[in-house]
Amino acid sequence: MESVPPTSNSIADRLNQTLKNRTFRSLAHPNYRLYFFGQLVSFIGSWIQTTALMWLVYELTNDPGWPAYLLVAQVGPTLLVGPLGGSLADRFSKRRVILATQIAFMVNASLLAGLVGFGLVTPLLLLVMQAIGGLIQAIDLPTRLAVVTDLVPREDVVNAVGLNSLLFNSARAIGPALAGLIFLAASRFDGFGLPAQAGAFACFALNAVSYLAVLRALARIEIPQSTTREASGGSFWDGFRYLASRRELLALVGLTGLFCVFAWPILTLLPPYTRLVLGRAEGTYSVLLSAFGGGALVGALAMATFGSIGRRGPFLLFGAATGGLGLLALQSAAQFAPAIVACVLLGFGMVLYLSTGQSTLQTSVPNAVRGRAMAIWAMMLSASSLPGHLIAGELARNHPIPRVLLFMLAGVGVAILGLAALVASGALGNRPAPDDDTV
Repeated sequence: MESVPPTSNSIADRLNQTLKNRTFRSLAHPNYRLYFFGQLVSFIGSWIQTTALMWLVYELTNDPGWPAYLLVAQVGPTLLVGPLGGSLADRFSKRRVILATQIAFMVNASLLAGLVGFGLVTPLLLLVMQAIGGLIQAIDLPTRLAVVTDLVPREDVVNAVGLNSLLFNSARAIGPALAGLIFLAASRFDGFGLPAQAGAFACFALNAVSYLAVLRALARIEIPQSTTREASGGSFWDGFRYLASRRELLALVGLTGLFCVFAWPILTLLPPYTRLVLGRAEGTYSVLLSAFGGGALVGALAMATFGSIGRRGPFLLFGAATGGLGLLALQSAAQFAPAIVACVLLGFGMVLYLSTGQSTLQTSVPNAVRGRAMAIWAMMLSASSLPGHLIAGELARNHPIPRVLLFMLAGVGVAILGLAALVASGALGNRPAPDDDTV
């Protein structure tokens, strides 16, 4: 008797159950659901603004070094005030800290729109405004990373971290694409002097409005009192001391920094790559950024659906290796279609690696130092971005872009070898964080 193949309805039902019970299970918790959708709207606005900033400063200067300066201004302040952000996350209500930072972000975006609207924009002013945004982010980022464990039960933390990455990278895919459409529509207006300025004005204003969604969500979130109590003491160095007692976590943070030094500068190089290698303009740049974000979205989905404590070693290694493959493909590509594929691979690999690394750290440290440990993670990402973006921008001034990409690929390869040794040693293991708040 022949077996009957499953109907399309049964396949759809199974897919729906998988998405509900595995991929998106953290959305069953009301607090996290509010946080997720509020942040999604806000992150889309942020990526619209980032895309506009990068292209605007490149159009104003025609210098591949300036996008690097903007990225350094964004992440650099985390090195200076990141410890403060981590301490605030452990000592005070994370919801209130995030509420304050989102209001500050909204004001910053509004001022950017005003500068462009009144014709006052210069590369230096853009750099200053980006640095102010970086200071806000230095407080916001560790708190947002740490608040996840307050919004879901412990058994759903890995899934929630994956969904956090999913929402960020959904925005990374959608935001640049929307920015490209806004630039295209605004190019018909030349009252700003440069076509890019009309598009940038619209992008900055839209980002300012997007923060209303996350502010409304935060106003409705109710975190149990037991998770918002002020810490009784301790210092930022408690986070370092804990990581020093867990050498495998310290090694993971260090290898992540090395990986990011050579992988993240792709964001710096995409504007000159678009113009000098592909011979195209801002529309293509937006598509490449969206392709990167699309790959990152798939990586985040894979993490949310299949990620677990037991799989973190293979996921770390596979993500890093796929990112390296994407970088190799981009270095070899001279046409639009292969470049899109390369950006998809890069986005997938980098996000699978970084979201797995983040969840590994979050599920391996006690609540009492989680904010400070995540501040160290954020500081390492920032510390690695600073030299990476600056070196890539300087090299792009004096060497062909494919040669710069080859240099980056060599550095990523070294990080992958170190990670492979760490995973093969079994040092990461399955050891979770202590149940209590002792350090």
